[in-house]
Amino acid sequence: MSGFRPARGPSVITLVAVLAFTSLGVWQLRRHVWRTADLAEKSARIDLPAVALPDALRDPRAHAFRRVVVRGRFELADTVLVGPVSHHHQLGARVLTPLRVDDDGPRVLVDRGWIPERAVADFLPRDEETPAVDVTGLALELAVGGDDGAGSRASRHTHFPRFHPDRPGLVGKLTDQLPYALAPMMVQSIEPGPGGVPFAEPARPVSPVDHRAYALIWFAVAALSLFAWIEYGRRCAREE
Repeated sequence: MSGFRPARGPSVITLVAVLAFTSLGVWQLRRHVWRTADLAEKSARIDLPAVALPDALRDPRAHAFRRVVVRGRFELADTVLVGPVSHHHQLGARVLTPLRVDDDGPRVLVDRGWIPERAVADFLPRDEETPAVDVTGLALELAVGGDDGAGSRASRHTHFPRFHPDRPGLVGKLTDQLPYALAPMMVQSIEPGPGGVPFAEPARPVSPVDHRAYALIWFAVAALSLFAWIEYGRRCAREE
């Protein structure tokens, strides 16, 4: 074709780039299919009957988002407020408190729910023994480290800007200030506290990324690379 004469080097580079970008797009579409099935499976577990937390701990991944019941005493001195968090256009925070199931074993981190700003002072850490309570909620995998996870209260922070149970770095910042280990599963309470505060509701599993959007980006980059190669070939033909 007289009007299209690309050089060999740029043609090879473009071919490799288009194949690579297209493969990444296809991989993201496959991730989307897998993620959709995974979220559907986790959502279906929410409606299953509740199980005891020790049963869920035998296989944390298979019991993620399963309703569990656990009994213990809250370690109010180690409460952490995460926020600010918005709920129905109102600012507040989420209350995280370890639950002591037995004195020698690891504590179970409990997301007790959301509180408005006006109630923050009532949920600040305090040294107080509490009666045993039953906590019903959704079990979530907690990315604790491989060691015992015990830290020290020497550099304790009562406020965290954000917290995600599947982020080892964020979980590590919490365990570093606790003088005991945490179980590899946390519980997100689905029962509100006295007077409706903290406000608790079951979470729905969501994807951390939009795989379809990423796939579209990779396919677009592949198309732009191909378009640039075609224009380059035409320019080379005109110059000759």
